[in-house]
Amino acid sequence: MRVNSIDLNNKPSFGLKINGRVATELCSEIYGRKLASQMPAYVKHFEKLKASGLDSSELYIAKSLKDDTFVLKNHSITTAYEKPLVKAEKGKLLEAWFKIKPEDIKTAEKMLQDAIGEKRNGLIEMAQNPVVRTMLYTKNNEKDIAKSVQKMDDDSVIDLYYRAMDLIKQFK
Repeated sequence: MRVNSIDLNNKPSFGLKINGRVATELCSEIYGRKLASQMPAYVKHFEKLKASGLDSSELYIAKSLKDDTFVLKNHSITTAYEKPLVKAEKGKLLEAWFKIKPEDIKTAEKMLQDAIGEKRNGLIEMAQNPVVRTMLYTKNNEKDIAKSVQKMDDDSVIDLYYRAMDLIKQFK
């Protein structure tokens, strides 16, 4: 068995999941634009990107009327945020695909972790305010602020973070 990397928790990682729709869309574009000669480069890049991310991360395509975007999500890090990587004009998905670098995957995972960590730490800091502290105590029936915040799901953390920010602004 080959282990590609070690994840943020020092556990073996078997690689980023790439949504099946990504492969379908890219292969359709390759053959539709008669670029079959690009297939080996596409496969090599696919494997390189797959090896660069955590096995709990997923790369998928978000479609809009104007363009498509490659997006990274990792619900083991946070369910509240996803990180857009590269936008592609309609019919130019392959060009955008090759713009994604392995470092972009690692950076996006770090940014997701930092975003939710910042909100959790911010809530703990704001608990110096008695009203915020009471909000946190009542949220999980926990007297330890840090434990209370860690028990919360991501959406609750973000909701309470911004509610606490508004409360603190009102007291200034």
